Amino acid sequence: MIIFYVAKHHYLPQFYLKGFANEQGKFLIYAIANGRFKGGGKWFSPASHFFLENDNIAQTDGWADDYLEAIYSANESRYARILEKIKVVNEGFGLDNQDVVWLNYFAGELFWRVPSQREVINSATSLDQLNQLGVAVIDRRTMKQVDPDQFAAWVQADPSYFKRLRNVLPATNYWNLLDCNWPCTVKTFTDPFPAICSDSPVILRHPEKADAFLDDLIFPLTPNKVFFRIRHMRGIFAPNIKFYIDMLMVLQAREYVCCVDTEYLLHLKEAFRQNFGSEAELRKFIFDHLTL
Repeated sequence: MIIFYVAKHHYLPQFYLKGFANEQGKFLIYAIANGRFKGGGKWFSPASHFFLENDNIAQTDGWADDYLEAIYSANESRYARILEKIKVVNEGFGLDNQDVVWLNYFAGELFWRVPSQREVINSATSLDQLNQLGVAVIDRRTMKQVDPDQFAAWVQADPSYFKRLRNVLPATNYWNLLDCNWPCTVKTFTDPFPAICSDSPVILRHPEKADAFLDDLIFPLTPNKVFFRIRHMRGIFAPNIKFYIDMLMVLQAREYVCCVDTEYLLHLKEAFRQNFGSEAELRKFIFDHLTL
């Protein structure tokens, strides 16, 4: 199948990225691969990065089907409305139960959309591997798991299998939230650090478990507002924990970090080098600080 057009499909939505831009709607881009700011410190728009070409085009019966992009776009409209509620005030955000549901789903969906999870997704080619990710493939006629050999043949025959799986994983694992009874909250940091975001903004306590709906979670929404879902979370904690959250978000990046202050990014990297021996040590420090 040949796709005759090229679409930029953002794995981080532009409405989300705009929250980390300067007053002119632009930010600097730090490239992880070479450890430098792109263009010698050039300013870029959110549309220019954090996308993959035709990433949400699935081949269906010989056609280039953009149904995945349509699903993501519809969800993003909901997320954007919730984020606007959060941006305009520092407390009492007016979120209802449905808003909280969608905010949780936003975090889980982004967790699987970003490049840092592609290795996990691309390795899930067997039923056992899918089961470990919380996905069961059931034969509708027998209501039993499909034959492994038949499933392997389906995977091989579907060139868009991994793209479909990326969309299915959050929809399937979302039901884990039924067993997650710890509170969700949005906290405002009234004296924010400079805006910064990476291509892997969702932070889990146990990333190796790859379960964004049944794990403690930190998700920066704007430079000064963070969504937390942490069991036994402290009501009061030092506001400088945001510095370490930014630090870990940068360390999780695979390709790009966007920011509005070069010195802040370099300060984060140097502070990590001086104070922590590993990313796992920093992660434990953050979650221990936030937990009773």
